[in-house]
Amino acid sequence: MPTALRPTPELRAERNRRLYRSLTRTLREYNRRLVEGLHARGFTDFSPAFPALLSNVDLAGTPIGVAARRAGVSRQAVGQLLSEVERCGYARRERSPADARVTIIRCTPRGRRMLAVVLELVDEIESGFARQLARGDFARLRVGMQHIADSFDPDGAFGVGDVDVDTP
Repeated sequence: MPTALRPTPELRAERNRRLYRSLTRTLREYNRRLVEGLHARGFTDFSPAFPALLSNVDLAGTPIGVAARRAGVSRQAVGQLLSEVERCGYARRERSPADARVTIIRCTPRGRRMLAVVLELVDEIESGFARQLARGDFARLRVGMQHIADSFDPDGAFGVGDVDVDTP
């Protein structure tokens, strides 16, 4: 039977050396900077919860079930968050013309304007991260992480990506 772990500085240091903890801490900071940047650029109603949904919505639209699978949450959780996102005017739900049982999440014009700002902010955020490393290390890190992701998600972006979801 394993012995009970006791909090120690060594245990904390060991946990902080693990990739999961580093990825989680970095993603938290990435999102913090993203939300602050959006607020500074006039999207003051943008919630820190929104990237979990909006980062999983393709420009051409995404079925709710696909967005839920990408985010690793239930369809109900996506539906609840989508209600909040809709109130802010970033996205809307539509019935798929190809299958009335399918609800598609689509960005609104305001959502597309916000996405354009997000792309600018991503460049700023990643440039800031790159400055924390030796020249070229951030590019190597990004390529290495992409190789790892491609090993279990070879199509990229959790599947079909930006394609017309209404095409059978």
